[in-house]
Amino acid sequence: MPKSNLISLKAKLALVIAMVLWASAFVGIRAGLQSYSPGALALFRFVIASVCMYFIYMRLPNRSKINISDMLWLLTLGAVAVGVYHVALNYGELLIPSGTASFIISQSPVITTVIAIIFLRERLTFYGFLGMAISVFGVALIMFGGNADLKFQIENFYILLAAVMGSLYSVLQKPFLKKYHAIEVTAYIIWGATLPLLFYLPELTQQIARASTAATWATIYLGIFPAAIAYVAWGYALKEMPASRASNFMYLMPIVSTLLGWWCLSEIPLWISLVGGCVALLGLWLVNQSYHWQIKLIAKSKSGMGHLN
Repeated sequence: MPKSNLISLKAKLALVIAMVLWASAFVGIRAGLQSYSPGALALFRFVIASVCMYFIYMRLPNRSKINISDMLWLLTLGAVAVGVYHVALNYGELLIPSGTASFIISQSPVITTVIAIIFLRERLTFYGFLGMAISVFGVALIMFGGNADLKFQIENFYILLAAVMGSLYSVLQKPFLKKYHAIEVTAYIIWGATLPLLFYLPELTQQIARASTAATWATIYLGIFPAAIAYVAWGYALKEMPASRASNFMYLMPIVSTLLGWWCLSEIPLWISLVGGCVALLGLWLVNQSYHWQIKLIAKSKSGMGHLN
């Protein structure tokens, strides 16, 4: 039996936790942006996340001795992939509704799959490629149909940039998860993300004094749950399954985020964005199912060979 089948229950549980918390983050970001600028919000969030990860890291028994080279790579990965991701996402959500943003971000599995195929030599079936094409078409509907004039908005570019950074993060951290505990990898990545965000410290010190209580509590929530806890859960999931397959569980995120945006912020996406989102999710489902079909085909092939022997 393939190893991925043996560990899928634990991995999927970690993925669900990460997806639900990340889905709530899109709503939390919109709430935080009511009082904080995109850069200040990202810094505030990751200062809190860094403190949380410090206590989680220090309570970890039998911590590994991470060599200097790996430490620098993890810090750099955090600064480039995670830091840029959150600043870009925050800028995008200045005008893009939380549900629409989550539909675009959920397409990072398409990018992750391409990167995983190139750098990690993971394989994808014909149906996987077909699902990717369908997802791209769905995202095009979202990005060009999210406004009445059917024009491309610069905020969509920021969200797309965030999706690319998220994909790089998912793939490039995987080799380190084979050497170190998921908490150790996540801690250094979050600390690395926080360092360059200190550039926004003057903005944060000015804004925090006059920020609303709701915006501040929303940011604290973002730092503890969608940042610290969700990133640890995601790291554990990536340790247990291929990056391209794990990322396909992101189809849960836009559904939850759209419902939360409607309930908490009264955000109602345009019909063409919903259609595009459904098409994109269909593509993601097809990519995810292609892995199951591939496993069954391999198992059936081995079973047939056993009968021949």
